[in-house]
Amino acid sequence: MHRRSMRLVAVAAIGLLALTGCGKKGRHSSGSGGFVSGGAGDAPLSTPSGLPTDLPTDLPSGVPSYTPGYTPSYTPSPSYSYSTAPSYDTDARNDISASGCDYNESTSSLEYTLTVNNNETQSMRFSISIVWNDNADQGLLGSDYQSVTVAPGSSQTVKATSYRTLYKATTFTCKVQSAYKFAN
Repeated sequence: MHRRSMRLVAVAAIGLLALTGCGKKGRHSSGSGGFVSGGAGDAPLSTPSGLPTDLPTDLPSGVPSYTPGYTPSYTPSPSYSYSTAPSYDTDARNDISASGCDYNESTSSLEYTLTVNNNETQSMRFSISIVWNDNADQGLLGSDYQSVTVAPGSSQTVKATSYRTLYKATTFTCKVQSAYKFAN
């Protein structure tokens, strides 16, 4: 078995030498990938026919310069934006005056009248939360939420209402629990 392997290696080596032409005298390859240059009798190759023979010999020297007709510019636009802090106080409790904390027996509703003043130079949206608390036990009797937009330098009156049937005489207080304003 070993002898047969040696024969195969020898046959492969001889075949390789025959293909590359390295076994012939005077025909060693010089980096041309194993192919022998030249033809029969080592005659030089002839010039292929059909090529122009009147090529100019006085070509300009140097590298031609190229100046584009425009200057390309690219200004990336950011895909994000920074919001600046508002130049006004977002707490709107000082912009609200209230009156008429009452109970309307005919509609069974707690009522509170609010006047919202916008002293800013732009239109503002006000978000206001109102609560009615029982004075006896400080329990919550009702609540309401109002959202109102007021033009700059103007005021607007809104009526907060919470429907609740009271079965006994009750004393209560009305309170603006929170009030915020935002640029509209």
